Amino acid sequence: MNLLENLKPTFRTASGETFAYEKGRCAGKYSYKSEKLTGSLTVSQESFDNLSAVRVKASVKGDKFNADCAVALGIPSLGELEGYFGNYQSCNNWCRAQFGDDISKLNPRTQALLAKKKSGGYIFILPVVDDTYKAQIRGAESGMEVFLFSIVSTLSGCEQLAFVYGEGDEPYKLMNDCAKLAMKLLDNGATVRTERRYPEIFEYLGWCSWDALEIRISTEGLLAKCEEIKEKKIPFRWAILDDMWAECDKLRDIPDDLTRETGMFTVMHSSKLRSFEADPKRFPTGLKDCLDKMKEYGLKIGVWHPTSGYWSGIDPESELAKKYKDLLIECPNGKLMPNPELDKAFLFYNAFHDFLKHCGTDFMKIDYQGFIVENYKEVKPIGQAARAIQRAISSSVGAHFDNDIINCMGMASENMFNRPSGAVSRCSGDFQPENREWFIRHILACSYNSLIQGMFYWSDWDMWWSDDEQAKKNSVLRAISGGPIYVSDKIGRSRPEIFEPLCYSDGRILRCEAPAIPTEDCLVSDPETNGRIFKVKNLYSEGGVIAAFNLDSKENPVSGTVSAADLGIDGEVAVYEHFSGEVVILGDGEKLDVTLKDHDDFRLYTIVPVKNGIAMLGLIDKFNSPLAVREDFGGVYDLYEGGKLAFVCTDGREISVTAESGVYTTAKDSLLRVVELPLSDRHFRLG
Repeated sequence: MNLLENLKPTFRTASGETFAYEKGRCAGKYSYKSEKLTGSLTVSQESFDNLSAVRVKASVKGDKFNADCAVALGIPSLGELEGYFGNYQSCNNWCRAQFGDDISKLNPRTQALLAKKKSGGYIFILPVVDDTYKAQIRGAESGMEVFLFSIVSTLSGCEQLAFVYGEGDEPYKLMNDCAKLAMKLLDNGATVRTERRYPEIFEYLGWCSWDALEIRISTEGLLAKCEEIKEKKIPFRWAILDDMWAECDKLRDIPDDLTRETGMFTVMHSSKLRSFEADPKRFPTGLKDCLDKMKEYGLKIGVWHPTSGYWSGIDPESELAKKYKDLLIECPNGKLMPNPELDKAFLFYNAFHDFLKHCGTDFMKIDYQGFIVENYKEVKPIGQAARAIQRAISSSVGAHFDNDIINCMGMASENMFNRPSGAVSRCSGDFQPENREWFIRHILACSYNSLIQGMFYWSDWDMWWSDDEQAKKNSVLRAISGGPIYVSDKIGRSRPEIFEPLCYSDGRILRCEAPAIPTEDCLVSDPETNGRIFKVKNLYSEGGVIAAFNLDSKENPVSGTVSAADLGIDGEVAVYEHFSGEVVILGDGEKLDVTLKDHDDFRLYTIVPVKNGIAMLGLIDKFNSPLAVREDFGGVYDLYEGGKLAFVCTDGREISVTAESGVYTTAKDSLLRVVELPLSDRHFRLG
């Protein structure tokens, strides 16, 4: 498909004039001339096997381009569609999934589009953010359009890559190939996920202060949580001091009755940063003393701050503002923010991080990265501002914290395409404790956002509570997510048993190597209305895992199948359901029928190949059981530590397990063979 074949281009000026080209196309070149204005537009396409890259070159004399839409490329049709998934910005910071078959109804802030054709195969369109303009997709009266905007009305030229697209039968490969091509053509120092380094700190279980302490975070509260962790012997290896720790103008005197319901967020979001130091009332001995004491419990410490300093920027009356006035800028909305020039932004973040490093901070969580459109409109083009801010953050975090960072509220494509380093990014809005409706919004956001964001970063599925009503479901999602696993349990409420299926005794998690994403049969159909089970998958070196849920909006029963094909593998496999302990052997191409009666009915399937009559399930007291076992040379298996070892024998042989602690026999003729190995066991052999 050539998307330019029936193209209907438009350009708009700052004074409000619109020029649409319906006819007169000549080799992708369009021109306009009047007494006042002269405009030209060239749309070109370069092919790369089954992929294409579309570039735009436009100029106007006698006016400037519109800040919100400089050029729009109308695409009347993608052909007859079975359905599509659109990844759109629900706000400046977060994205959601849209499903449909009518492209004219696409959300006006769509950042990626995957469409399945009725004739077979997929089309993927990925708008990009180049060095000046940002491209997005939106529905139009006839079809859809890719439009470019800069957030400033001072530009009379536009020359850049607009989007890449392609067709293919393998949707995951198609999407990742488009992402790789886009980053190659942008050549801006950023890259795709597979070329980034996952931080070692996030290979371990963690805790975050946000839902636990919220606005009343303090040295006293943090140390009380550390004591609980020690007493309960929970193997947390890191902790984050989240929002509210800093000294801000409106956080000095917090009313006793201030809660989420009585205006906490209003106070937060209207507050301004006064100092790099912690709030003196809640941290009377300073941030460094607090972190030093927390580290006595064996924790590495991360500290949160937003890109803007604090939610409403820097307090102009503070000593901080006076000291760093040359690095700050008053935005058109009146807020004092880091200047979006690379050198000035870097010096501000570098000073902040110098202080945090001196206090003992080990890694960063940097929030509110989608702040550019809201704060820098008419200050600097969106591509330039995003690139400067992201390079400044990355340079400082790289220098101080070895690129160990959780990026947050940064799903806007201007962030996604411009981070030169950093491997982890949040993929959903905030966890809502004790909220059943929230869970469905959360799993949909994380799963489908990971299809797009996961091409560039590992997804952080956010913190959760181990004593929440839906703790087990949340723990399953985090286990297969491929990203960090951390909770925000309140003081006294952590449940050690909830963490046992997620990690080893030292807190190291059993982590999949890629982000979890929906299976192919769930890609372009709404899980809340299609009457089918919703499946999220991840892969192991051999086989993989599928979590199946009922997300029906009316909580009706839903049905579907689970198979090796969902993971892209073939041949005979063993399918083990974690919670029931049931095992099924599926031949090549066979499927397991599944019905889930309501929202509380969910399954976790481990699928591993059968080789010579054996399928190794690993340590089935862990959700990602096969990750606990690695087959070495000579039939010896390596373990990180012992546990409930299980494997499947399809031919009824008598098989023993020879481990360092002794020889264990298994029940002959039993399909599932299980032995309990001491934690000290590191190797075993089947015989």
